[in-house]
Amino acid sequence: MNNSKNSFILAGTIIGTLIAGTSAYAGSYQVKSGDTLDKISKANNTTVQHLKSQNHLTSNLIFPGQVLKFNTLNNRTDKSKDKTEKYVVKLGDSLSKIANKYNVSVSALLKLNPNISNSDRIYIGQTIRVSGQASGSSSTAKNSSNATYKVKSGDTLGKIARVNNMTVQQLKSINHLTSTLIFPGQVLKVNAITSNPDKSKNTTDVYVVKLGDSLSTIAKRYNLSLSALLKINPNISNSDRIRIGQTIRVSGKASASASASASNKPSKSTKVDQVLAAGAKYMGAKYVYGASTSRTDVFDCSSFTLRAFQSAGISLPRNSVAQSHVGTAVSSKALQKGDLVFFDTNNDGVINHVGIYAGNGQMLNASTSKGVSYANINNSYWGPSFVKAVRVLN
Repeated sequence: MNNSKNSFILAGTIIGTLIAGTSAYAGSYQVKSGDTLDKISKANNTTVQHLKSQNHLTSNLIFPGQVLKFNTLNNRTDKSKDKTEKYVVKLGDSLSKIANKYNVSVSALLKLNPNISNSDRIYIGQTIRVSGQASGSSSTAKNSSNATYKVKSGDTLGKIARVNNMTVQQLKSINHLTSTLIFPGQVLKVNAITSNPDKSKNTTDVYVVKLGDSLSTIAKRYNLSLSALLKINPNISNSDRIRIGQTIRVSGKASASASASASNKPSKSTKVDQVLAAGAKYMGAKYVYGASTSRTDVFDCSSFTLRAFQSAGISLPRNSVAQSHVGTAVSSKALQKGDLVFFDTNNDGVINHVGIYAGNGQMLNASTSKGVSYANINNSYWGPSFVKAVRVLN
């Protein structure tokens, strides 16, 4: 009985405190189930840090029934909300880690970055907005771009730019890209320039190759001869060899195509981007020693590099030792993106691992511990094991 009485008194005291707290401050809020400091601060025109400071909170932990004090911020703080901060993705980052770092929710981060279509897929070097107004971001996106494009296997920025009547620089600018590296599934903003839409004869249609397609079946579908199809696609050197995901021009002037043949011909940088993008789409795939080259769910180190280089039309031998003998040897100080880097992790004088150099000291590889992933070639594990590098992309 005594315990019940004490409980009743304690409960009454808590309720009294909450009521007193509510009436004591004109700016106060009683926490409800599902609330977060971020949600409360936004609803009351303040910041998480300001809310924590006013209520002497040492963490973001709050509980239903808790009464929080707040003072709405002045105009100077409101102006600061309009400032946009950006963060460049580093190795090991995820959207949730970035959100925690800047005291925002993942959903708020996605609103600030409408170009991110998959919250589980960000890439090293990508620029993420971490502050600013989502509405402003959305309206800017609509004004600067009237359409989006989802990257497919085999795509390059040059190819996407040409299809949408843009330059590569324009495409990089409106998508805040710092390099020409893109990956399948990535959503890009595009802003098709239709300065003279009446000249339909200059319009170019394209077709993306699917399983079972051949040049002859594509030509027949668009009422073209095989020779006509080859004329408007001068980059195709072998009519019997096309790949799934490849973009084929199926209309347009052959002369215009011929004059642009130099730009259509894949450059070294385009091939490098193709290789790295092809490899990156298998991120997270597990490592299995001796994995079949026909499998894309698991890899060993050399089946992974073999598969990635196939995207640029380059055939590599099956194992890492044989791959180390192709191309031209390069110094570790002169590494370029797309170079193959080789290691001897057993220190027995025999190469047993290969990866693709991705720039900034990083390689894309299939390792025994992490599967397909990025790794620093200069860290304490890979650095001492480095043997050589070769360049197969010229």
